[in-house]
Amino acid sequence: TTGPTVESTPLAPADFAYEGDYLTCLTRESRLGIDVSSLQREIDWQQVKDFGIQFVIIRLGCRGYETGNLIVDKKVYEYLEGARSVGLKIGAYFYSQAINRAEAVEEALFCLDILDGFQLDMPVVYDWEYVSKEARTANMTGQTLMGCTIAFCETIKAGGYQPMVYFNPHMEKVYLDLAVLQKKGYPFWLAHYTDTMTFPYRVQMWQYSYTGNVPGIEGGVDLNIILP
Repeated sequence: TTGPTVESTPLAPADFAYEGDYLTCLTRESRLGIDVSSLQREIDWQQVKDFGIQFVIIRLGCRGYETGNLIVDKKVYEYLEGARSVGLKIGAYFYSQAINRAEAVEEALFCLDILDGFQLDMPVVYDWEYVSKEARTANMTGQTLMGCTIAFCETIKAGGYQPMVYFNPHMEKVYLDLAVLQKKGYPFWLAHYTDTMTFPYRVQMWQYSYTGNVPGIEGGVDLNIILP
């Protein structure tokens, strides 16, 4: 018996090109966006929008990779209101260092408490990343991470928001079964810092740079494109 298969991308590398400093899809409609955390400090949201940014994914918080403590991003409420005030589309993410399903559920409930019914236009994203061999997550297995991912996403879904899963190509190879996640209805956000789309599977959002320059933000910022 064969299991579910993940959907292939309908797009080719030639479908993308830069317009100035920003990537666009040549063959279908696409939108330019950023993701931010308190690392971006003060943001002039009107400048960001006037420049052409159409959406923002805002960090709600994180779990410490050493202590395991849950931390609210110190800019989250300011960013949510600032982005909404200028009419940007808004999503959110949580930087996870969960080591079991119970911690992943705790993180999702933490996100729901921060949002407190705030109306999002885009998903709440589960962002689990390998840190180092010294981190409390150093010995995570793919089976455990899949359990964490599903537990977080199902809790977010039960809270009335659309979940999404963030990963890079290495994580897809080592930890995640995209076919299972896709069957559950979770869209994908790919982190892959290249000039062309070479990832073989369909993703809904692509983080293609972590060194972007956007007026209204001091220093570098992650650049993203929503794919059709």
